[in-house]
Amino acid sequence: MTKITYTNPRAVRPDVGSLGPSTAERAEDSRKIRIAATIPLIISLGAQWVFFIHYWIPETSAFPAHGLWLTQLSPLASAALTSEGQPQVQAQNGQWGLPALVLLVCAFALFWLSRTRHWLGRTAMLAPAALGLVAALASVIALAVKGELRSTIVGVALLITWVWSAGYAALHGFLDNLAPTPPKSWHSGLPFLAAYAIIGLAPIAVGRWLFAPDLRDAAAALQNNTAALRLAALWTSSTALLYLCGLLIGVAVWVAYQAWPPRRDAGFIGRCLIVIGILIVTGAIGWPATALADKRVDQLTYDSPAEEVHFACGSWILDQPTSASPQREPTKTLVISGFTCQTVTAYSGYQQLSTHTLPVSLAPVIARTPEGATISGRVVAAQYGDVLVVAGSGRFDAYANELLGIGLTDSAELWRYSCEHGPPMGVRFANVPGGDNPAEGHVTQGEVAPEVVASCEGQIVHINPVTGHR
Repeated sequence: MTKITYTNPRAVRPDVGSLGPSTAERAEDSRKIRIAATIPLIISLGAQWVFFIHYWIPETSAFPAHGLWLTQLSPLASAALTSEGQPQVQAQNGQWGLPALVLLVCAFALFWLSRTRHWLGRTAMLAPAALGLVAALASVIALAVKGELRSTIVGVALLITWVWSAGYAALHGFLDNLAPTPPKSWHSGLPFLAAYAIIGLAPIAVGRWLFAPDLRDAAAALQNNTAALRLAALWTSSTALLYLCGLLIGVAVWVAYQAWPPRRDAGFIGRCLIVIGILIVTGAIGWPATALADKRVDQLTYDSPAEEVHFACGSWILDQPTSASPQREPTKTLVISGFTCQTVTAYSGYQQLSTHTLPVSLAPVIARTPEGATISGRVVAAQYGDVLVVAGSGRFDAYANELLGIGLTDSAELWRYSCEHGPPMGVRFANVPGGDNPAEGHVTQGEVAPEVVASCEGQIVHINPVTGHR
């Protein structure tokens, strides 16, 4: 009789097992499929968030190359969803972003279907992947027809990544038997919530969207300000409350994610009650936030910004019309600012109308009247209607040697009188509409009409404060 033996007597006896990958290999394959199904959601949702934040916080328009990046991502953003149908870049003109909206819905569907073990759910993954492919092709064809492929190459690359990831997840999810989804823990999704809270712009954008849309419009009107106050709508007491409201919405979404999918147990009911409670608290905080935001909008639209301009040297408000107006008008203000007090800016409310930089410093200026009396104050000036007459100095000793007429409504230099040689110039403002004030050089000595009296090189000159005629 023949005896069969092993070369290695200590070898493990072979056994018959099941066909296919092992449990560990199957779990790893399922993890890769679910990661692939998550990539389209990250791409679509990330691009939509960028446009959403940029629209509801216009202050972000100061970020370097923001227009370039928005244009690059425009194929993935829906104007109807992120900016109330208003295009934020030229590539969005005439479009409200249906393909981008379809891609976002398909991404959510693919993410959810990849988390189910039911065979029908795995088969259904093919539908959002195919629909996303059609939407991506429609976007690329539209960009090619308009000749915008080069300016949106990053968005096109992300569309390709979206389609490839969705196709991989749908195909392998259909062919493979997905392993069970790992159970959720209390920290599932917590890193995303922490990032949402740390990137404070996102909660503020949500808070403005829900409770202060008018504040967003007021902020957008200030983005052309170059001298000051561009962030006046952001640095306000309502911003903290709006941030808190947006953060609570993020917490509510995180708790809802923890509770999903619905089931009949105490944990699910408890999480649902927590979500309802968070929404109630959000509404309670949003009420005073809306009141504060409306008050700030009214201030930004109609009040004078003189007290909030940094490095201000002086300010003057254009007199309001005496007749009752059926509509409230913004306050017109002229502000002199800057380290050397050479910047003159006109405002309507807080919105900058114009700004100019003068060749001479307007403060501090040392001046005397032609009679020798010292004029007090850092700025030597008088307001005649909508014209401000101000003394400037181009000398090292800061004594006045220039007179300028500046328009209060446009900050433009209307006229100039220079006294370049000899002793310092003397100046006196006669018949100022606000009345005489000797300390400020507002002194009338028999003059009948409003005029500026200046002494230069031993001569007395009478200047029309509005036209500059002598």
